Amino acid sequence: MELDNRELSCRATALALFCLLLAAAATLISLAWGERWLAPQQVLQALRDSGDGVDGFVVRQLRLPRAVTAVLVGAALGMAGTLVQSITRNPLGTPDLMGVSAGASFAIVLGYLVLGLPPATLLPLGTAGGFAAGLLTFAVAWQTRLNPTYLLLAGMSIALFFFAAITLLLVTADTGANGIYYWLTGSLMNRTWDHVHQLYPLVVPGLVLGMAFARVLDLLTLDELTTAAVGLPVQRWRLVLGLVAVVLTAATVAVAGPIGFVGLVAPHLVRLALRRSAGGALPHRWLLPLSALTGAALVALADCVARLVGVPVGILCVLLGGPLLVLLVRRQGGAG
Repeated sequence: MELDNRELSCRATALALFCLLLAAAATLISLAWGERWLAPQQVLQALRDSGDGVDGFVVRQLRLPRAVTAVLVGAALGMAGTLVQSITRNPLGTPDLMGVSAGASFAIVLGYLVLGLPPATLLPLGTAGGFAAGLLTFAVAWQTRLNPTYLLLAGMSIALFFFAAITLLLVTADTGANGIYYWLTGSLMNRTWDHVHQLYPLVVPGLVLGMAFARVLDLLTLDELTTAAVGLPVQRWRLVLGLVAVVLTAATVAVAGPIGFVGLVAPHLVRLALRRSAGGALPHRWLLPLSALTGAALVALADCVARLVGVPVGILCVLLGGPLLVLLVRRQGGAG
């Protein structure tokens, strides 16, 4: 067992370093690429320079907020995906299936197209909408003691309802829907420090809380008889950890729009990388932080490529995430 733990620790450390390097490289390219191309030395100098030069303004005020937002969004989605998969005991569980993305999207579309609210109010409105949709999901499934199957069914039903409502608002809108269509694809364009300041007070505590409850998540993945034998209040913990996932997801959707597949794929990439070392189920003390790091690296890389080819990052994540998911299913099926 000691040898297995040592091997797992080494592989986990290697994966964490790889994700950090990948995210750093993608961020550096994102800071250098644009209408004004900057060499890596110029980027580093602009980050160090506190003056008001053109390079410093371009890097620190125009490009760095987008890069930081990408990292925060990816980390939040990776962590939220792990939480949802664990509390529902479903390896295909995603934050989208909790109705959060649809609720946040509906709130922003409603505020933008119908209520005509100013852009500054749309971010907190989207976060509140996603949180309300998540609470509604838990309320619907509460009578079943938050049974994992019914929890997902409730989330899917609520998500379908809100997506239908969004479609209704879009098709009946007279003008001004083009911008919201672009946002609904998942985009990090024109993100500022205001978006970062709205995001990190929710994401950072959510990441910390998720990792703090790693041992509880290990128990929640066990069968009902085992959790009852150890006296774990399953319903209460599913609610608490589900709300953490809801907050993480709602904040990211409010800032960047619905970005799919990251919450689904990131935990599976970690499991696949550490499968041989873990032997059985991967402990959440490794799975949670590594999923957050993997999600951050994936979104940072996707946004870097999105900048190069000129498409929204959400579309790129779907285009890359679909084949990657098929590959993961085939690899896991072959291992089984």
